[in-house]
Amino acid sequence: MRYSIQGATEVQVKNAGGADIKELKRVNIIYATLDDKGVAVLKSQGCSVVQVKDVKAADYMAPIAPPVPMPYETGFSPVELISIIGFDESWRNLTSPPLYGEGISVAVIDSGVRKTHEKIGGQVAYSENFTSEAHADDYNHGTGVASIILALAPKCKILDLKVLDKKGMGTDEEVVAAIDKAIELNSTDLSPIVINLSIGEDDNGNPYDPVRTACRAAVALGMYVAVAAGNAGPAPGSIMSPACERYVIAIGSLAYYPEDPRYPFLVSSFSGRGPTKEGLVKPDAVLPGERIEMASSSSDTATAVKSGTSFATPMGSAMIAMHREAIIKLVTYPGTVPPGLDPAYRGTCPPQELLDYWLVRLCAKPDTAPLGKDNEYGCGIPFGGLVANALKVGGAQVVDIFSSIAPIFAVGLMGVMISGIVKGGQSRV
Repeated sequence: MRYSIQGATEVQVKNAGGADIKELKRVNIIYATLDDKGVAVLKSQGCSVVQVKDVKAADYMAPIAPPVPMPYETGFSPVELISIIGFDESWRNLTSPPLYGEGISVAVIDSGVRKTHEKIGGQVAYSENFTSEAHADDYNHGTGVASIILALAPKCKILDLKVLDKKGMGTDEEVVAAIDKAIELNSTDLSPIVINLSIGEDDNGNPYDPVRTACRAAVALGMYVAVAAGNAGPAPGSIMSPACERYVIAIGSLAYYPEDPRYPFLVSSFSGRGPTKEGLVKPDAVLPGERIEMASSSSDTATAVKSGTSFATPMGSAMIAMHREAIIKLVTYPGTVPPGLDPAYRGTCPPQELLDYWLVRLCAKPDTAPLGKDNEYGCGIPFGGLVANALKVGGAQVVDIFSSIAPIFAVGLMGVMISGIVKGGQSRV
């Protein structure tokens, strides 16, 4: 049987009779084939030894599989939806050149990406296949995820790390190996700012789950890990793993109601809810995830409309990429930064600081949702105006700004004004 081993050296695994040993040094996990005696030996030495999970995506909450998408005939473009929440042309023009993901890479760990698709536009800068099948998106999932990122940040680079086969099947070993590769690429010119994981498994409450361990290794290096919350809501405790991991960014889904000027965005009924098995409040944020238009891998021009937290997650990845791009341009192009932006503000907060302090100050909620972070909306909906304010005034002054004003945001195509009343650092919609 195949196992993941934590807390052991390669020599220990060999001495326990391990075969076909694969040491992933960047995440400190070893994979090996062991018999029962070898497992017992390593466990007696205090090692964590967990059997590798083989799964298939047909299971609704199967481990290491995408949340099951829901198809529709008509939908909304990703650009339309994020423009409504303030990430519009005024946001993009915070810097010159505008914010389109230039110079930023996002690692998409999924079913592969059809890099010849017209909506991918030649932006795949690296590809690696961790499955035993040909490197193609025959499951038709990763191409859609990548196309959403590129719809919002069309100049960013996609790192295509394939871990699911044509049936949506994979193993935690493949996912961990892909995360290990993303960490390796972090020290190259392709350095991914974000790892996008629109896949997951049931939360079993085990902090030593190998995928969670690998995510922690990436976060420790300052990489953001955006993960789908899962589609098993509205039941409490339906957050997937590794979205249950404290410092990954768990993203839930919003439904868009263009006919409702007061509540245009409400959390999707299927979106995974907290708390986690370990009692953490999750998700961390929610973004549009229903009826999203995206690329289909069936041809170079095909499109599809799908719903699911899988497709809210790449919206978050694109937002993180553009925020990092804004910081880079404040440094790289200081002479062209518009008046009002503080070039001393770098905003390169680690993921831990983002989740513990900043996110609740950069989000808004419907007035029907609890203040603070809750198990349906998390911190709420990230708003472009709040992020822009943080960039404009600098980190040291943001708290004073938020405590003294009531931000007003134009919501784009609907022409509705959303008035935010700040309480405890959070805007209400």
